[in-house]
Amino acid sequence: MIRPLALLRIVVPIYTLFLIIVYIRRDSAPKSDQETESLPPLEIEIPKAIHHVMIAMPKFKPNSHSISWQQSGWKVEYWTEDACSELAQELNASYSKAFQQFPSGVLKADFCRYMVMFGRGGVYNDLDVHMMKALPWKVMGPSREGNKGPPSLILGLEGDATTKGLPRSPQFVQWTIASAPSHPVLLDALTRITERTPEFLKKQQADKNGDADVMNWTGPSVWTDAVLAYLDCTDSQLEKLRDLKTAVRIKDVLVLPKRAFAVIQGEDHKNPDILVKHYFSGMWKHEKSWISKILPWG
Repeated sequence: MIRPLALLRIVVPIYTLFLIIVYIRRDSAPKSDQETESLPPLEIEIPKAIHHVMIAMPKFKPNSHSISWQQSGWKVEYWTEDACSELAQELNASYSKAFQQFPSGVLKADFCRYMVMFGRGGVYNDLDVHMMKALPWKVMGPSREGNKGPPSLILGLEGDATTKGLPRSPQFVQWTIASAPSHPVLLDALTRITERTPEFLKKQQADKNGDADVMNWTGPSVWTDAVLAYLDCTDSQLEKLRDLKTAVRIKDVLVLPKRAFAVIQGEDHKNPDILVKHYFSGMWKHEKSWISKILPWG
């Protein structure tokens, strides 16, 4: 008859060996699609920095939107008008000249976001944008097929075939931009704005009571034009962008469907594809701008 103590001496080593084998098998087993999808990318081109522009917002106080980015674990930078002016001088004399000439804070804020993304890179967000998905986003990593490296520029659609009232189709969000520094799209946007600023200033002087054409001067129209010029899409690619259901990679740019950056009321906000939510409560409420004209409550 085996004594209890002797039995334990036999059972315990066998059970320990069993647990070790189970652990090794589980650790070496291939990850499921769901498990893999939840893992952050190991390699990204986007610098781990968050940027907010504080122009024309002297009384800004931290809120749930800004705090969501502060809790991301990434560096957060706030750009005042003086800081944007210094960056313009650092990057290009023509940027500095244009920045000083802009007649409104909205124009300066638009231009500054492009300068910051070009000069520093990272993730730019308006102060009324809430982070819905923890950083780094999965889309920042290499393609799932493994044949393309991480994107250098990540964009979201604002307007697609279902959107009415916007001047461009497709039209790209500019309240959230993720980019590596020195991207050609940002350079083109800055160049277009600086070259056209004298023309827009003449129009402003001729019609002193009129609103600045923010949409075409520094806003989503000129931004979208710069993006599409770089992508150089075929007609079929353009049609795909207007009806985009899943992310598409063109060159080093990843274009996300509308729900990623421009989710609307009534959509399922738990959808894992939703990365940010824009609350449309920024400086345009205090200054006349293009967006107050297209929103129903503007």
